[in-house]
Amino acid sequence: MYQRLLLLFVTVLVFLSCGTYNPVQRNYTFEDKQVFDLIERLKKNVADKEAAEQLPVAYQQASDKRKTITEAKYYNLSGGDRYVELAREYTVMQQMYEAIVSTPAAYKAIPQPWNPSAAIQSANSKAAEEYYNQGMQYMDYNNRQYAQKAYDYFAKANNIVPGYKDVAQLMAVAKDRAILKVVVTPVNYYRNSFNFWGFQNDWLQQQLVRDLNFRAFRDVQFYTDAEASMQRLQPDKIVDVNFTNIYIGQVFQKTSTINRSRQIQTGSTKSIPSKPVFTTVRATVFITRRYLQSNTTLQCRIYDVQSGGNMFFDNFPNTYNWQVETATYRGDSRALTQEDWRMINNNNYNPPERHQIADRLLRDAYNMLINRINSSVNF
Repeated sequence: MYQRLLLLFVTVLVFLSCGTYNPVQRNYTFEDKQVFDLIERLKKNVADKEAAEQLPVAYQQASDKRKTITEAKYYNLSGGDRYVELAREYTVMQQMYEAIVSTPAAYKAIPQPWNPSAAIQSANSKAAEEYYNQGMQYMDYNNRQYAQKAYDYFAKANNIVPGYKDVAQLMAVAKDRAILKVVVTPVNYYRNSFNFWGFQNDWLQQQLVRDLNFRAFRDVQFYTDAEASMQRLQPDKIVDVNFTNIYIGQVFQKTSTINRSRQIQTGSTKSIPSKPVFTTVRATVFITRRYLQSNTTLQCRIYDVQSGGNMFFDNFPNTYNWQVETATYRGDSRALTQEDWRMINNNNYNPPERHQIADRLLRDAYNMLINRINSSVNF
């Protein structure tokens, strides 16, 4: 399986070298380019004697230069990185080998070019082994910070040699250790359960978990207490949400009276020129104002399980005021203003129900909370 994957890797590199974009060209030296230029000349003209004579010398110079480069990188780099760079340099020689054997005139000039596929395989295997061992060293620390480093090294090993040893399982273990587990506890709805306020479930707890996970904090996962219990998770931090106050006010009523009067034209004189005749009309407007005031305060504390220290603590007060004015009148309607008519014609005077007020208060307070967490809290 391993050899088939390596063969596929080498084949892809060779395929890319034939396309318009060849990432391996970034590792080309001047000597490499000379070799590829001479091979290209022989492709176009098999009788190019000068290119055929120069190619062996250029190939030897490129090989010597490659040896110097790879030795420098071998000693200057540490861990698996040195073998990754070594494999990249060998890949240039692999492309050179493929170009020579696929060009008859070039193959005739260099009948025994070096095939570095075994060297690439060896370098990749050593790189994966180094990364694997480094990952295992970090796993021994058995904490979240080093688990992330371990995961990165295991991922490097898996990228170099897909399916290397048991690296897939170790990546899963390291990822689980590296994740900061945060549990959002059930919300305290101030002396009553959520259904007292008309809710079918603790929507705020569930919404907070969804929104925080959607925010995608790095290496952080949020859970409800039920999810954590089901998965037998040990939380690192707790989000505690508490309504320290929920007050739904009662409807109060206040009445007032306004006397209206207006001069309106009711005729004109017979004189020449005529003059308007005005009459004073009067009406009394009886206004009924219904209103209620409600408020709540949402408190949120985020703390570390081991130390008990707070990483976030704040209160989010919110108010909701409702009022409506209706009116009747007695007298001449011509004395009334537009505002009077608005109150007289107002049929929407029923106050909102308790669960509607609670929903409005709690959602507004929640929006303030989630915005503050997203902008201020760094997990």
